[in-house]
This record gives sequence, C-alpha cells and structure tokens, in this order.
Amino acid sequence: MQKQAEKFGAKSEYAEVFNMDLTGKLKRVETSSEIYIGKTVVIATGANPRELGLAKEKELIGHGVAYCASCDGMFYKDKIVVVVGGGNSAVSDAVLLSRIAKKVIIVHRRDTLRATKIYHDQLMKTENIEFRWNNTVNELIYGERLTGVRLKDTVTGEENIIECDGLFVSIGRKPTTDFLDNQIELDNKGYIVAGENTETSIPGVYAVGDVRTKLLRQIVTAVADGAMAVHMAEKYIGKM
Repeated sequence: MQKQAEKFGAKSEYAEVFNMDLTGKLKRVETSSEIYIGKTVVIATGANPRELGLAKEKELIGHGVAYCASCDGMFYKDKIVVVVGGGNSAVSDAVLLSRIAKKVIIVHRRDTLRATKIYHDQLMKTENIEFRWNNTVNELIYGERLTGVRLKDTVTGEENIIECDGLFVSIGRKPTTDFLDNQIELDNKGYIVAGENTETSIPGVYAVGDVRTKLLRQIVTAVADGAMAVHMAEKYIGKM
C-alpha cells in the first residue's frame, strides 16, 4: 500500500511527533526531523492493546501470548486457550475461540461479567467454555513458548497453575492520543470523536483507523477511513 501511494506522489517521512498546533487555518506539526505546515492533518496513530504487565509478556508475543483472537485464533486449533477479561471484547473473543480451540478458559477478576447480557446466554450454552471467577493471571509459565499460567484468587489469595497453549489478553485497548494535548475532542475512553466522515472537532483535521470512535477496528475499516479522509480533506481545501 505504501509503494502504491508513493507511486502517485505521496512522500514517507520517518520521524517522531513532538508537538502539534492544529487550531489555525495552517496546521503546524513539529517532529524530530523538521517542522511541517499543512492545511489539513490526518491522524492515524491507532490504538495498542492493554497489557497485563507480567514478566516476559512481551517476549512471549507470538509464542503463546496474543491480543487479537480474530488475528491469531487459528494458531490454536484444537488446543487449550485462556482469555483474560470480562468485557464485550473478551467474551466475543472467547466465543470466536470456542469454535476453533478444544477448550476456552475465561479468567475474570470479578464474579460477574461486564459484558452485555446478550453474550451471557451464548457463553453459558457453549460447552467448551469454562469460567475462573475472582481470579487474576499473576505469572506466565513457559519454556520455549507459553505452557501455562498461574492464577491468584482475588478473594482467598489461593494460587494455582493451569496448563494452556495460548493466552489471549482482552482487557481493552489504549488509543494513541496523549500527544494531542487536549486540542481535539476525545470520548471517555480517549478515542478521537469522529464519525464515518472522519471529521474531528477541529476543521481540517481528520481521524482514521483505530484511533477514532468506531464499532469495528480492523484494517479494512481503517483503509476505508483513509479514503474518506482524503475525500473530505480535498473538499475542505477546495473551500479555503
């Protein structure tokens, strides 16, 4: 995709953004290489999965630790997987994985799910889904790859190890918006408020992909956002 864009005149610059002033007609973006001035800015900084913060968690990514069931689920066909979390993303991951894995174990720190009611009935009817209520994952057990996790009961403090082939961490995502310094309207989770037309609260500034408020965060929707943002930016510049 990058090569195709550059074929039509786009330029790629690799630099870190230090500061932005988006409020005027001309937008100013200060980076580690130089300062860029433009009439429009498209923000596509994405969102990162929240981690458990355990030792060796990063090193085991791709070796038993994963954050996207739809991306990595097929690697665990007929295996045992653990899903950490209790919200909508966690239970939807568990349902998807239940069609692939031999067994799915949901670990949640409370005794009830935060997910919407419609998911509860589906989970209870799925025979290969098991619950570990009032538990947290406190340690990863591994050799060359993940072989199990150590759980700690949040009520009794009791610990036990369960063997598994994979761990899916589904405790939410954190959008990359800290650098915006409150210049743009964000929702209560930190995502940029922007509809299907990708327009933000600042004229001439657009948000695309996982960083904006949306229902489905996948590459196909991000690409669609990019096309829309270019269209809206052209219209904006044409009216200046």
